[in-house]
Amino acid sequence: MALAPVYVISSDEPFLKNEKSSMLIQMARKELPEAEFMLFTNNDFSSGATANLARLENELIDPGLFGGDRIIKIYLDSINSTTVQVLQLLAKRSRPGVVCVVEIPRIKKTTLPTAPEKYTDKFRGQSSVETKLKHVLAFLMDIGGINEILYAPSGVQFSQWISKQAQKHGLSVAPEVISFLSLCCEGNLVAVDQFFSIAKISGKTNIDLETAKAYLESSSRYTGFEFSEAVLAPNTQRALNILASLCQTNTNRTQILSMVVSNFDKMLWVMRKLKEPENIQILKSRNFKERAAFFKSYGIVLPSTSDVILRAAQTMPQDFYDYLVTELAQAAKYLQEFDDKKAYQSLQNMAVSVYTSAVRELKKL
Repeated sequence: MALAPVYVISSDEPFLKNEKSSMLIQMARKELPEAEFMLFTNNDFSSGATANLARLENELIDPGLFGGDRIIKIYLDSINSTTVQVLQLLAKRSRPGVVCVVEIPRIKKTTLPTAPEKYTDKFRGQSSVETKLKHVLAFLMDIGGINEILYAPSGVQFSQWISKQAQKHGLSVAPEVISFLSLCCEGNLVAVDQFFSIAKISGKTNIDLETAKAYLESSSRYTGFEFSEAVLAPNTQRALNILASLCQTNTNRTQILSMVVSNFDKMLWVMRKLKEPENIQILKSRNFKERAAFFKSYGIVLPSTSDVILRAAQTMPQDFYDYLVTELAQAAKYLQEFDDKKAYQSLQNMAVSVYTSAVRELKKL
């Protein structure tokens, strides 16, 4: 299967985006074994009206005889002018030997173009960001790019997703287990996949109802969320102990660290959303149902986790938050490169940075 030059993955569900992009990157590695992997986030582009695209454009320019295969992953957490400019550059500079995977928030179905358009540097009139985005996605379609919206499954679709996810992990799951997980996890894709990952690592192949209940009801098991909670609490020693315990008791370290990174990414994303004007009331709300509904919409159902996020959103300095986002992105990059050791070190840095600002200061040098 020939790879497209650009993949744009749109969704509000981080797990689905990460799963899809990881699959595409693995495919790209097989086709371009000598390619250099690169990661870009919003922090790599200026936040003004004109994005700073110099570094990205430099990687897209054909290096001639010196070899320039690239696999580029780009995280964009907003639909704005920067997103439009980045995608427009990809449409303009696409070349053989470069595969780009771009993750963006969910867009309207009507924003997907129905037909390709030839590239142009200029847009007619004072178009909205959404209109410009539709044109840029049409430019990408014209060069063979693929634009896809991923929707979080619900109801019957969620039960079907649970069944398929079990098959991906090579597990046999009884129908009553699927019903139980569908009810208890309530659309929390990370929780379901985390359960299957740990079940597989522990050597189980047939999952019965008692196993599922024991996992979900256990209060002593360390999870990726507990590491994130300890970092944000903040509690350096507990965070380090959790991280060490996770990696010492499981043989598949890549899988465990990916789970930790995914869960931490979700918590940082929710912290960001809490600071948006339309969500400020959640920070002050004493209405449990209102708060629970907000966190549930982002796949967080445990009160202990939501409480930690609320406190951190109110008290954490912006420079600390920016540091955690950058360091977590670095850990994700190392995992994409199958470098577990460096990913582990990045997570350790995050835990230690709670205790001393020296770790964050070193990153600035």
